[in-house]
Amino acid sequence: MSLIFIVDDSTLSLNALSHLLESEGHKAICLKESTDAADMISEARPDLLLLDVVMPKLGGLELLGELKARPGMDMMPVIMVTAKTDAEDVRAALDAGAFDYIRKPFEAIEVLARVRSALRTRHYMERLVYLSEHDGLTRLLNHSTILRELGRSLEALSTPGCGLTVVMCDIDYFKRINDGYGHQAGDAVLIALGKLLIDAQGATGIAGRYGGEEFCIILGGFDRAMALRWAETFRAVVEAREWEADGRRLRFTMSFGLAWTESGEGRNSGEILAEADRRLYLAKGAGRNRVVAADQDPVTAT
Repeated sequence: MSLIFIVDDSTLSLNALSHLLESEGHKAICLKESTDAADMISEARPDLLLLDVVMPKLGGLELLGELKARPGMDMMPVIMVTAKTDAEDVRAALDAGAFDYIRKPFEAIEVLARVRSALRTRHYMERLVYLSEHDGLTRLLNHSTILRELGRSLEALSTPGCGLTVVMCDIDYFKRINDGYGHQAGDAVLIALGKLLIDAQGATGIAGRYGGEEFCIILGGFDRAMALRWAETFRAVVEAREWEADGRRLRFTMSFGLAWTESGEGRNSGEILAEADRRLYLAKGAGRNRVVAADQDPVTAT
């Protein structure tokens, strides 16, 4: 079931379109007033919008422009519903960001066909975006996306005392797994570890595959002590677990480097990543299977 908003000043059109869409199993929300529609639509994030072109207060093209200028609304397809069907009017609607248009008076078969086409295209677009942002093996965010998310997270540190932690970690002696068990087993380990990271990152965490067997986790809202406990707990879980990989069972450990920053420090993503990465290599140099959260005295694994 898709959520579809309809904005039209005609009660007749609203009733006809909503009945038609609901008969196809969609949920239709009708708005007769266009002036406050942008806020409602932005909050609800519908799968599709049917938008009348000619309305008394705020015209459909103006509302469309306002919506498309808002963050995260570019993926929502918009079908204009209009009695104005000359080439110039159609061009104006498409140039403003509309996906398609429906003529008034409309035919049920045409409305449903264009709605299906718009929803199908949205699904394809969302799939392409997902594939471009996620690692194909682990389903974690890929390298470029985790860097982008770190930049966004740092920009959002506006509240005094608010902070975040970057955790860089990797699998100890991962080459031994590939050499001793085969690359399929190595891939199975990465897939299973990706699932564990997704489960462990929590509501404010973001996890990505930084490259190879190295991972980056952003812990929003964690202070130093909380982040250290998170990393130590995850390290202990990995160490204690017996992993199944390509029909064989094995064990491995991980090393962790942490870097923490807070609002007002003005540190960029490159600086905090370099600090976390440096501490990861301190952990590996100190014997692996440990967490290092400061440049002195690496934490010894328990």
